[in-house]
Amino acid sequence: MSYISLEVNCQEDFIEIFMAELAEIGFSTFQEKEEGNGLFAYSEENQTIEASQIEELFQQYESLTTVSYELGTVEKENWNADWEKNYQPIEVEDKILVRADFHPPNPKFPIEIVVTPKMSFGTGHHETTYQMLNLMHDMDLKNKAVLDAGCGTGILAILAAIKGAESVHAYDIDEWAVENTTENFSLNSISNSSYKIWQGEVDTIPSEAIYELILANINKNILLADIQHLQKHIKSEGFLMLSGFYENDIQDILNECEKYSLELFSQSVRNEWAALLLKKHK
Repeated sequence: MSYISLEVNCQEDFIEIFMAELAEIGFSTFQEKEEGNGLFAYSEENQTIEASQIEELFQQYESLTTVSYELGTVEKENWNADWEKNYQPIEVEDKILVRADFHPPNPKFPIEIVVTPKMSFGTGHHETTYQMLNLMHDMDLKNKAVLDAGCGTGILAILAAIKGAESVHAYDIDEWAVENTTENFSLNSISNSSYKIWQGEVDTIPSEAIYELILANINKNILLADIQHLQKHIKSEGFLMLSGFYENDIQDILNECEKYSLELFSQSVRNEWAALLLKKHK
């Protein structure tokens, strides 16, 4: 398998903006350059992303900043080696550490999640993951049923299991993400017959499945299409947690959620990325 790669050279202030914009046209994984002067964006090769879309996107910012880019492809194995080399731990305040298996433990964090960073799907950047983990940390998940929609590396599903969820389900459209999530469950000694991971999209959620919490850290367009399906699987007075979109997109997400009696319970914004926790009423 190959991936579409896009190297973007830009000012640091525009990195997060371009991540959001590129997610809108189909890029799913992002990595900031170590020098802070741009980013790398990746998408599966079967995604339909036209060069003209990219050019039009950056033309919108010509009067605001200087930007250049180079479009190419990269093989799965080479991409993975580069990702591992640059993967840095995620520190969620003093609560949670998400680290690769080649990083040393840090006892100052009460919760540690260990991952093999073979891939990072969904938005793939730390601002959205950070907020989802932070919101989850303060929730009582003991004996609850939780679904991670678009699980990627499985970080959110793993935290749900660590926090005592009785049932944890997770799915992703990509086979490699499912393999990675399965491996990461094992790394964190999570093994239970009620923990299930599968490959698929929103329509593969079992029709009878009902959850107290559904997690979806995906880009805006997918969320807007999937909310109508996800809400069918939320227990009355249960929760839907969403991230993967820009602060300016909050109202669009809320407008869609209001159609299904999903009311805003809490929200956070970090470096202009947003996360929403919504409660489903009868």
